[in-house]
Amino acid sequence: MIDDRGPVVHQALLIHRLVELRRGQGLTQEKVARALEWSHAKLMRYEGGTQVLPKADLDALLGLYRVLGSGRGRKLQEIGRRARDKPWWYPHRHALSVEERYYVGLEMGAARIRQCAPALVPGLLRTRDYAHALCSMTDPNGEVDRLVDVLMGRQGVMLTRNPVPEQVYVLDEAVLRRIVGGRENPEVQLRQLHHLVERSASVQLRIIPEEAGLHFGTLGGFTLFDFDDGLPPVLHTEHRGRVVASKKGEDVHAYAEAFDRLIEEHALDERRSRELIEHHARRLQDRARTSPDTGEEETGTHTNGVGSFPAGDLLAVSEPRPPPSPLFSAGFGVEVGSE
Repeated sequence: MIDDRGPVVHQALLIHRLVELRRGQGLTQEKVARALEWSHAKLMRYEGGTQVLPKADLDALLGLYRVLGSGRGRKLQEIGRRARDKPWWYPHRHALSVEERYYVGLEMGAARIRQCAPALVPGLLRTRDYAHALCSMTDPNGEVDRLVDVLMGRQGVMLTRNPVPEQVYVLDEAVLRRIVGGRENPEVQLRQLHHLVERSASVQLRIIPEEAGLHFGTLGGFTLFDFDDGLPPVLHTEHRGRVVASKKGEDVHAYAEAFDRLIEEHALDERRSRELIEHHARRLQDRARTSPDTGEEETGTHTNGVGSFPAGDLLAVSEPRPPPSPLFSAGFGVEVGSE
Protein backbone atom coordinates (compact mmCIF):
# COMPACT_ATOMS: atom_id res chain seq x y z
CA MET A 1 0.00 0.00 0.00
CA ILE A 2 1.30 3.46 -0.93
CA ASP A 3 1.89 5.66 2.12
CA ASP A 4 0.07 8.87 1.16
CA ARG A 5 0.28 10.72 4.48
CA GLY A 6 2.45 13.50 3.06
CA PRO A 7 5.74 15.13 4.07
CA VAL A 8 4.51 16.96 7.19
CA VAL A 9 3.36 13.79 8.94
CA HIS A 10 6.41 11.85 7.73
CA GLN A 11 8.58 14.60 9.19
CA ALA A 12 6.73 14.33 12.49
CA LEU A 13 7.07 10.54 12.44
CA LEU A 14 10.80 10.77 11.71
CA ILE A 15 11.34 13.20 14.61
CA HIS A 16 9.29 11.00 16.92
CA ARG A 17 11.41 7.94 16.10
CA LEU A 18 14.73 9.82 16.35
CA VAL A 19 13.85 11.27 19.75
CA GLU A 20 12.90 7.77 20.92
CA LEU A 21 16.30 6.50 19.75
CA ARG A 22 18.19 9.31 21.50
CA ARG A 23 16.34 8.90 24.77
CA GLY A 24 16.61 5.12 24.58
CA GLN A 25 20.38 5.46 24.59
CA GLY A 26 20.36 7.93 27.46
CA LEU A 27 21.65 10.81 25.33
CA THR A 28 20.74 14.45 25.89
CA GLN A 29 20.49 16.99 23.11
CA GLU A 30 23.70 18.58 24.36
CA LYS A 31 25.64 15.30 24.14
CA VAL A 32 24.38 14.61 20.61
CA ALA A 33 25.22 18.13 19.44
CA ARG A 34 28.77 17.89 20.85
CA ALA A 35 29.35 14.44 19.32
CA LEU A 36 28.33 15.67 15.85
CA GLU A 37 29.96 19.11 16.28
CA TRP A 38 26.60 20.80 15.80
CA SER A 39 25.20 23.70 17.73
CA HIS A 40 22.56 22.82 20.29
CA ALA A 41 20.18 25.15 18.44
CA LYS A 42 20.56 23.13 15.24
CA LEU A 43 19.45 19.90 16.91
CA MET A 44 16.60 21.74 18.62
CA ARG A 45 15.37 22.95 15.22
CA TYR A 46 15.44 19.40 13.89
CA GLU A 47 13.69 17.86 16.89
CA GLY A 48 11.28 20.78 17.14
CA GLY A 49 10.17 20.20 13.56
CA THR A 50 11.02 23.69 12.32
CA GLN A 51 13.64 22.42 9.85
CA VAL A 52 13.59 19.34 7.63
CA LEU A 53 16.52 16.96 8.10
CA PRO A 54 18.86 16.76 5.07
CA LYS A 55 19.96 13.24 4.19
CA ALA A 56 23.54 13.79 5.36
CA ASP A 57 22.48 15.01 8.81
CA LEU A 58 19.95 12.20 9.16
CA ASP A 59 22.65 9.65 8.34
CA ALA A 60 24.93 11.28 10.92
CA LEU A 61 22.26 10.85 13.60
CA LEU A 62 21.57 7.26 12.57
CA GLY A 63 25.27 6.50 12.76
CA LEU A 64 25.55 8.03 16.23
CA TYR A 65 22.51 6.00 17.36
CA ARG A 66 24.11 2.83 15.88
CA VAL A 67 21.30 1.96 13.47
CA LEU A 68 22.79 3.15 10.17
CA GLY A 69 22.71 0.26 7.68
CA SER A 70 20.27 -1.79 9.74
CA GLY A 71 16.67 -2.51 8.77
CA ARG A 72 15.51 0.08 11.27
CA GLY A 73 17.91 2.63 9.87
CA ARG A 74 16.81 2.00 6.27
CA LYS A 75 13.19 2.44 7.32
CA LEU A 76 14.03 5.80 8.90
CA GLN A 77 15.93 6.82 5.76
CA GLU A 78 12.81 6.07 3.70
CA ILE A 79 10.66 8.13 6.08
CA GLY A 80 13.22 10.92 5.79
CA ARG A 81 13.04 10.80 2.00
CA ARG A 82 9.25 11.13 2.13
CA ALA A 83 9.61 14.02 4.57
CA ARG A 84 11.69 15.85 1.95
CA ASP A 85 9.11 15.38 -0.81
CA LYS A 86 7.25 18.43 -2.09
CA PRO A 87 3.57 18.39 -0.99
CA TRP A 88 0.66 18.70 -3.39
CA TRP A 89 0.08 22.31 -2.34
CA TYR A 90 3.65 23.37 -3.18
CA PRO A 91 2.59 25.43 -6.26
CA HIS A 92 0.26 27.44 -3.94
CA ARG A 93 2.76 27.84 -1.09
CA HIS A 94 2.96 31.63 -1.44
CA ALA A 95 -0.75 31.94 -0.70
CA LEU A 96 -0.38 30.10 2.63
CA SER A 97 1.42 31.00 5.82
CA VAL A 98 3.89 28.55 7.35
CA GLU A 99 1.31 27.69 9.99
CA GLU A 100 -1.39 27.04 7.38
CA ARG A 101 0.93 24.72 5.49
CA TYR A 102 1.51 22.84 8.74
CA TYR A 103 -2.23 22.52 9.31
CA VAL A 104 -2.87 21.23 5.77
CA GLY A 105 -0.01 18.78 6.19
CA LEU A 106 -1.40 17.39 9.44
CA GLU A 107 -4.84 17.14 7.88
CA MET A 108 -3.41 15.25 4.91
CA GLY A 109 -1.78 12.61 7.11
CA ALA A 110 -4.30 12.23 9.94
CA ALA A 111 -6.01 8.92 10.61
CA ARG A 112 -8.93 10.68 12.32
CA ILE A 113 -10.16 14.28 12.31
CA ARG A 114 -12.53 15.56 14.99
CA GLN A 115 -13.71 19.14 14.61
CA CYS A 116 -16.08 21.42 16.49
CA ALA A 117 -17.39 24.33 14.39
CA PRO A 118 -19.60 26.84 16.24
CA ALA A 119 -19.72 29.56 13.56
CA LEU A 120 -18.90 28.35 10.03
CA VAL A 121 -19.00 25.17 7.99
CA PRO A 122 -15.67 23.30 8.36
CA GLY A 123 -13.32 23.72 5.42
CA LEU A 124 -13.44 20.09 4.30
CA LEU A 125 -17.24 20.31 4.01
CA ARG A 126 -17.56 23.64 2.17
CA THR A 127 -18.79 24.15 -1.34
CA ARG A 128 -16.71 26.24 -3.71
CA ASP A 129 -19.07 29.22 -3.69
CA TYR A 130 -19.42 29.15 0.13
CA ALA A 131 -15.62 29.18 0.42
CA HIS A 132 -15.38 31.93 -2.20
CA ALA A 133 -17.83 34.11 -0.26
CA LEU A 134 -15.76 33.75 2.92
CA CYS A 135 -12.42 34.35 1.21
CA SER A 136 -13.77 37.41 -0.59
CA MET A 137 -14.76 38.88 2.76
CA THR A 138 -11.55 38.16 4.66
CA ASP A 139 -8.58 37.90 2.30
CA PRO A 140 -6.53 41.14 2.19
CA ASN A 141 -4.13 40.08 -0.56
CA GLY A 142 -6.52 39.28 -3.39
CA GLU A 143 -5.61 35.56 -3.37
CA VAL A 144 -9.25 34.49 -3.30
CA ASP A 145 -9.21 32.10 -6.28
CA ARG A 146 -5.92 30.54 -5.21
CA LEU A 147 -7.12 30.03 -1.64
CA VAL A 148 -10.33 28.43 -2.86
CA ASP A 149 -8.30 26.16 -5.16
CA VAL A 150 -6.22 25.07 -2.16
CA LEU A 151 -9.39 24.24 -0.24
CA MET A 152 -10.79 22.22 -3.12
CA GLY A 153 -7.43 20.46 -3.31
CA ARG A 154 -7.63 19.60 0.38
CA GLN A 155 -11.03 18.06 -0.15
CA GLY A 156 -9.79 16.08 -3.14
CA VAL A 157 -6.87 14.71 -1.14
CA MET A 158 -9.23 13.53 1.59
CA LEU A 159 -11.43 11.70 -0.90
CA THR A 160 -8.48 9.87 -2.49
CA ARG A 161 -6.69 8.86 0.73
CA ASN A 162 -6.44 5.11 1.22
CA PRO A 163 -7.91 4.50 3.67
CA VAL A 164 -10.03 7.64 3.92
CA PRO A 165 -9.54 9.20 7.39
CA GLU A 166 -12.38 8.96 9.86
CA GLN A 167 -14.03 12.38 10.13
CA VAL A 168 -16.37 13.54 12.90
CA TYR A 169 -17.83 17.05 12.85
CA VAL A 170 -19.91 18.81 15.50
CA LEU A 171 -21.66 21.95 14.25
CA ASP A 172 -23.72 24.45 16.15
CA GLU A 173 -27.17 25.07 14.65
CA ALA A 174 -26.07 28.68 14.15
CA VAL A 175 -23.91 27.40 11.27
CA LEU A 176 -27.07 26.29 9.49
CA ARG A 177 -28.93 29.54 10.17
CA ARG A 178 -26.13 31.91 9.20
CA ILE A 179 -26.72 32.93 5.59
CA VAL A 180 -23.33 33.13 3.91
CA GLY A 181 -24.15 34.99 0.71
CA GLY A 182 -26.69 37.22 2.46
CA ARG A 183 -29.97 38.49 1.06
CA GLU A 184 -28.37 39.07 -2.33
CA ASN A 185 -27.41 35.44 -2.89
CA PRO A 186 -29.02 33.03 -0.40
CA GLU A 187 -28.50 30.19 -2.88
CA VAL A 188 -24.90 29.99 -1.60
CA GLN A 189 -26.11 28.85 1.80
CA LEU A 190 -28.85 26.68 0.29
CA ARG A 191 -26.37 24.76 -1.86
CA GLN A 192 -24.11 24.42 1.16
CA LEU A 193 -26.91 22.88 3.23
CA HIS A 194 -27.70 20.40 0.46
CA HIS A 195 -23.99 19.55 0.28
CA LEU A 196 -23.90 18.87 4.04
CA VAL A 197 -26.77 16.42 3.62
CA GLU A 198 -24.84 14.63 0.86
CA ARG A 199 -21.59 14.55 2.86
CA SER A 200 -23.37 13.16 5.92
CA ALA A 201 -23.43 9.82 4.11
CA SER A 202 -19.63 9.51 4.31
CA VAL A 203 -18.65 11.49 7.42
CA GLN A 204 -20.17 11.67 10.89
CA LEU A 205 -22.02 14.97 11.13
CA ARG A 206 -23.66 16.00 14.41
CA ILE A 207 -25.63 19.19 15.03
CA ILE A 208 -26.06 20.87 18.43
CA PRO A 209 -29.54 22.45 18.40
CA GLU A 210 -29.97 25.97 19.71
CA GLU A 211 -32.17 24.60 22.51
CA ALA A 212 -29.01 23.09 24.02
CA GLY A 213 -27.94 26.58 25.09
CA LEU A 214 -24.32 27.26 25.98
CA HIS A 215 -21.83 24.44 25.50
CA PHE A 216 -18.06 24.00 25.37
CA GLY A 217 -17.95 24.65 21.63
CA THR A 218 -19.37 28.16 22.00
CA LEU A 219 -16.02 29.19 23.49
CA GLY A 220 -14.38 28.67 20.11
CA GLY A 221 -13.78 26.14 17.38
CA PHE A 222 -11.18 23.41 17.71
CA THR A 223 -9.80 20.46 15.75
CA LEU A 224 -8.19 17.25 16.98
CA PHE A 225 -5.89 15.31 14.64
CA ASP A 226 -5.13 11.66 15.49
CA PHE A 227 -2.40 9.65 13.77
CA ASP A 228 -1.17 6.10 13.30
CA ASP A 229 2.27 4.70 14.22
CA GLY A 230 2.29 6.07 17.76
CA LEU A 231 2.38 9.73 16.77
CA PRO A 232 0.80 11.91 19.46
CA PRO A 233 -2.40 13.77 18.53
CA VAL A 234 -2.35 17.49 17.78
CA LEU A 235 -4.91 20.03 18.95
CA HIS A 236 -5.80 23.28 17.18
CA THR A 237 -7.90 25.77 19.13
CA GLU A 238 -9.40 29.18 18.46
CA HIS A 239 -10.60 31.61 21.13
CA ARG A 240 -11.27 35.32 20.71
CA GLY A 241 -9.22 35.41 17.53
CA ARG A 242 -6.19 33.70 19.12
CA VAL A 243 -5.27 30.38 17.59
CA VAL A 244 -2.83 27.80 18.96
CA ALA A 245 -1.54 24.37 17.98
CA SER A 246 -0.56 22.11 20.87
CA LYS A 247 0.77 18.59 21.35
CA LYS A 248 0.62 18.81 25.15
CA GLY A 249 -1.03 15.71 26.50
CA GLU A 250 -3.12 17.52 29.08
CA ASP A 251 -4.51 19.93 26.48
CA VAL A 252 -5.34 17.20 23.99
CA HIS A 253 -6.95 15.05 26.67
CA ALA A 254 -9.11 17.90 27.98
CA TYR A 255 -10.40 18.82 24.53
CA ALA A 256 -10.93 15.18 23.55
CA GLU A 257 -13.09 14.70 26.64
CA ALA A 258 -14.97 17.92 25.85
CA PHE A 259 -15.58 16.72 22.29
CA ASP A 260 -16.98 13.44 23.60
CA ARG A 261 -19.30 15.33 25.94
CA LEU A 262 -20.56 17.46 23.04
CA ILE A 263 -21.42 14.26 21.18
CA GLU A 264 -22.98 12.47 24.14
CA GLU A 265 -24.76 15.30 25.97
CA HIS A 266 -25.57 18.06 23.47
CA ALA A 267 -25.59 16.92 19.84
CA LEU A 268 -28.42 15.24 17.99
CA ASP A 269 -27.75 11.79 16.60
CA GLU A 270 -26.78 11.48 12.94
CA ARG A 271 -30.31 10.92 11.64
CA ARG A 272 -31.83 13.82 13.54
CA SER A 273 -28.89 16.02 12.61
CA ARG A 274 -29.49 15.32 8.92
CA GLU A 275 -33.19 16.06 9.37
CA LEU A 276 -32.37 19.38 11.01
CA ILE A 277 -30.12 20.35 8.09
CA GLU A 278 -32.89 19.42 5.65
CA HIS A 279 -35.37 21.45 7.71
CA HIS A 280 -33.21 24.59 7.45
CA ALA A 281 -32.70 24.00 3.74
CA ARG A 282 -36.46 23.88 3.17
CA ARG A 283 -37.05 26.99 5.25
CA LEU A 284 -34.35 28.89 3.39
CA GLN A 285 -35.66 27.76 0.04
CA ASP A 286 -39.17 28.91 0.95
CA ARG A 287 -37.83 32.22 2.23
CA ALA A 288 -35.72 32.78 -0.89
CA ARG A 289 -38.82 32.43 -3.07
CA THR A 290 -40.48 35.40 -1.37
CA SER A 291 -39.48 39.05 -1.55
CA PRO A 292 -37.37 40.21 1.44
CA ASP A 293 -39.12 43.57 1.21
CA THR A 294 -42.67 42.38 1.86
CA GLY A 295 -42.43 43.32 5.47
CA GLU A 296 -44.05 40.03 6.49
CA GLU A 297 -42.63 38.13 9.41
CA GLU A 298 -43.05 34.50 10.34
CA THR A 299 -44.33 33.66 13.80
CA GLY A 300 -44.68 30.49 15.77
CA THR A 301 -42.49 27.43 15.46
CA HIS A 302 -41.76 24.78 12.86
CA THR A 303 -41.36 21.10 13.57
CA ASN A 304 -39.84 18.37 11.46
CA GLY A 305 -39.81 15.32 13.66
CA VAL A 306 -36.60 16.59 15.19
CA GLY A 307 -37.92 19.08 17.70
CA SER A 308 -39.23 22.62 17.79
CA PHE A 309 -37.33 25.35 15.97
CA PRO A 310 -38.21 29.00 16.57
CA ALA A 311 -39.29 30.74 13.39
CA GLY A 312 -37.71 34.01 12.36
CA ASP A 313 -36.05 35.90 9.56
CA LEU A 314 -33.14 33.65 8.67
CA LEU A 315 -31.74 36.22 6.28
CA ALA A 316 -31.42 38.73 9.11
CA VAL A 317 -28.85 36.63 10.98
CA SER A 318 -25.69 38.68 11.22
CA GLU A 319 -22.49 37.57 9.55
CA PRO A 320 -19.76 36.28 11.91
CA ARG A 321 -16.60 38.16 12.74
CA PRO A 322 -14.09 36.96 10.13
CA PRO A 323 -11.80 34.18 11.36
CA PRO A 324 -8.00 34.64 11.10
CA SER A 325 -7.97 32.54 7.94
CA PRO A 326 -11.06 31.84 5.84
CA LEU A 327 -9.93 28.36 4.88
CA PHE A 328 -9.35 26.99 8.36
CA SER A 329 -11.60 26.72 11.37
CA ALA A 330 -8.69 27.56 13.62
CA GLY A 331 -5.35 29.20 12.96
CA PHE A 332 -1.94 28.37 14.18
CA GLY A 333 0.73 29.20 16.68
CA VAL A 334 2.84 26.09 16.57
CA GLU A 335 4.46 25.23 19.86
CA VAL A 336 7.76 23.37 19.76
CA GLY A 337 9.71 22.02 22.68
CA SER A 338 13.38 21.30 22.94
CA GLU A 339 13.01 18.06 24.83
